[in-house]
Amino acid sequence: MVFESMVSDLLNRFIGDYVENLDKSQLKIGIWGGNVVLENLKVKENALSELDVPFKVKAGQIGKLTLKIPWKNLYSDAVVATLDGLYLLVVPGATIKYDAAKEERYQQEAKQKELQRIEEALLMAARREKPQKDEKKDTFAEKLATQVIKNLQVKITSIHIRYEDDILDPQQPVSMGVTLAELSLQTTDENWKGCILNEAARIIYKLGRLECLCAYWNVNSPIFYKGSWEEILVMNLSVFIRKIYW
Repeated sequence: MVFESMVSDLLNRFIGDYVENLDKSQLKIGIWGGNVVLENLKVKENALSELDVPFKVKAGQIGKLTLKIPWKNLYSDAVVATLDGLYLLVVPGATIKYDAAKEERYQQEAKQKELQRIEEALLMAARREKPQKDEKKDTFAEKLATQVIKNLQVKITSIHIRYEDDILDPQQPVSMGVTLAELSLQTTDENWKGCILNEAARIIYKLGRLECLCAYWNVNSPIFYKGSWEEILVMNLSVFIRKIYW
């Protein structure tokens, strides 16, 4: 199906831009089967590069990403996306030791990404000049995509994003961050009751839920970014539990 290919390309591009060593073949197989499960994804050091900020990811992990796609009932069932465990430790770019090989790889990835954008722009321009028959095919795919978005359910749990800085003032290291137990988004009717919208629905209601959002700022803070990747993730999880439950 055209839509299956669209989903595969979209996930490959989006997830591949932010995580290391994504197995694209397994991702494609999962999409066609209607059940994608990716675990322990390592976040790339340059995951924040598109934001044009002077920070890098020292350590980051997505615990589990699940995508359930009811291919046989896309008009009557919801696509459900679940992300459990997002941990990031962000530091000033100057604290990361320069790695020529890694930097070259990231530059090549950036070039490939730019080439993809150019190709997509050319394809969009070509589609505008397609015969009407092809336009109808595109319209079907677009309608299907719109229907999926209408009923998409999203749930993100156990988020901890932490920033550490011992460069600005080495005598008084600073750490700050946010933790979030759960963020969810569900389609509802006008009475905020969960439902599946049909193709004719013109107004979309989404109910969002935010649970245990916390923020912290510490001066003279312990610094963890100098530890191993595993030690950093253990620390990240322990801080999350402390902020949420203590």
